Amino acid sequence: MRAKQPSVLRGIITGATAGIAATLIMDQFFKLTSAGQKAVEKQMKLAQGESPWEIAHEQVQQEQQAAEREDSTEIVARKIAEATGKTLDKEKKKKAGRAVHYTFGTLMGIFPRQPTLPPPTTSNTGPPTSSTEALSNSSAASSGASFKPRRVATSTRLR
Repeated sequence: MRAKQPSVLRGIITGATAGIAATLIMDQFFKLTSAGQKAVEKQMKLAQGESPWEIAHEQVQQEQQAAEREDSTEIVARKIAEATGKTLDKEKKKKAGRAVHYTFGTLMGIFPRQPTLPPPTTSNTGPPTSSTEALSNSSAASSGASFKPRRVATSTRLR
């Protein structure tokens, strides 16, 4: 039976799909938790004796203030537009911010770890890739000295 060869393209597609899915799930999670938090705050204020009208008025004001603030993705979109010599109106900035958000999420699905690529090889020509390699390449290791970690009781490590 022939072993399946890893495919970089398949890894990129899978990563991009996972990144988009994770971004969508994150958006929905934040919407649900935000709505839940608003409901809890409303119940707490009603229990404290505030009028429903005051609570609704406060929530509208908070939503308006949040809509006026630039979130981080909109800031990135604005800076990219400024770098290219363009300006974005409010609506275009919102759309560009969403594009930045989903692009970043997609790229995070592709690049944090690409399992279809072969592992890096170790050599004595570059910097060590791990502490074990650093120890094995050190002068102490080449002189015959050995490194043996000492065992310490768990109770003394946690202090």
